[in-house]
Amino acid sequence: SSGINAESQDPDGRLKWEVDFPEDNSQFVPFLGTEIRMEEGDVSYRFFRKSQKKNITLHYRSHHPLKTKVEVVRNFYRTAEMSSSSPSLKEESFKVVDHLLRSNGYTNPRTFKDTIVRTGTKGTKNSVNLKLPYLSEKVSYEIGRCIQRHNLPIRLIFTPGKKLRSIFCSSRPYDRPECNTTDCRICERLEVGCCVIKCVVYCITCKLCNEEYIGETGRTVRERLSEHLRYASNPTCKSYTDEALAAHYRTNHVNSGPDLTFRILRTEPNIIRRKILESFYINTWKPSINGRDECISVKRFLVT
Repeated sequence: SSGINAESQDPDGRLKWEVDFPEDNSQFVPFLGTEIRMEEGDVSYRFFRKSQKKNITLHYRSHHPLKTKVEVVRNFYRTAEMSSSSPSLKEESFKVVDHLLRSNGYTNPRTFKDTIVRTGTKGTKNSVNLKLPYLSEKVSYEIGRCIQRHNLPIRLIFTPGKKLRSIFCSSRPYDRPECNTTDCRICERLEVGCCVIKCVVYCITCKLCNEEYIGETGRTVRERLSEHLRYASNPTCKSYTDEALAAHYRTNHVNSGPDLTFRILRTEPNIIRRKILESFYINTWKPSINGRDECISVKRFLVT
């Protein structure tokens, strides 16, 4: 047999393996999102939520489109049905979902899942997505009807309102991220800022020729710029053939070590907005180190 045994995975015997056995054949044993019972060779299972899980899900009174709430409720019942091996166990699974949803403001959750939502518009494969903030069901429906009347190729997407954490200010607004690394290779090349900052659009300047490269990352500045520094230090490495900095040093500075400075242009936690900002800077500044294919691909985030 090619199966993996415990000794091969834990040769030092440091892991503790735990196996649950029911006290009798009528009891269920938890397994992932289900409970399983084996009785005379037959396997029965039903939907299960761990006791450690809080009874919290999308609340009925939350400021989300009705369609979103209906889909959340439907998915719970769909999962419960798929996780049940018989009609009687399906009813038990549904009761678990009933309790969860009633705890979150849904008075009749089983009726609510069959709610028909009026959207006012239906997108096609050639439709363009239009994101708008969600205000109310009436406003959403009227906007959809207007788009439908004028036969516009638009698919509406309504986003929920701001969350409390985006409205309240930080409890420690004057704290600044600090790098604790001695002689940090990235901080010494940064014009302003710190290498532990995340979610940035950045610019790299090659001091040997003053040409520039623009990129973005959701990771820390240190992680991403260390990769660029590695590409420039080993431009002939086969693994870095398609990397812009490696191609630049391989073509223009064959016998020279990397001489780079880094600059943080913008900080933006939202990945779509960050991509748009990156596209804007590339389209406006036209940095020469960025590859042509890369420049074309990021332009799709701009509306021209």
